[in-house]
Amino acid sequence: MSALGDIMDGLRTVMGLTAKVETLGASTEKLSQELRDLDRRLVRVETIIEVTRTDGATLRIAPPPDGPGREGI
Repeated sequence: MSALGDIMDGLRTVMGLTAKVETLGASTEKLSQELRDLDRRLVRVETIIEVTRTDGATLRIAPPPDGPGREGI
């Protein structure tokens, strides 16, 4: 009976872990969607700032990927 009990405990553990992984997957998808929404909003804010600047400079919140310079700030 001990081996059968160990098998049942193992199956319960696997089922519990499966449920947790599914919950984590759903949470990750929700966070991913929120991140995409925030990115879109940030692009809108950057566009508004660039359009309203009178000096014609380009706004850069982060340095360009090819160098450490922050020329347009």
